[in-house]
Amino acid sequence: MNYEIIGIIATSFIVLAFTRNGEKQIRILDLVGAMLFVVYGALIHSFSTILLNGILIGVQVFKLYRMKNDVTATEE
Repeated sequence: MNYEIIGIIATSFIVLAFTRNGEKQIRILDLVGAMLFVVYGALIHSFSTILLNGILIGVQVFKLYRMKNDVTATEE
């Protein structure tokens, strides 16, 4: 199987994130791209790809969680 297609799709999500204006949209698209890159990295046995994108997943999840809680706190 040609794993390169997964890397190309992941890249597409990252590039698409750069075209968006809303922070939430950017973070979600980047999160999806990073998750796909982790899968791609695992398939090609690239620890650096897995490590970098694993860290980015953590950052994006944390930021999205904070955004959600900030919105909830201002609504109360």
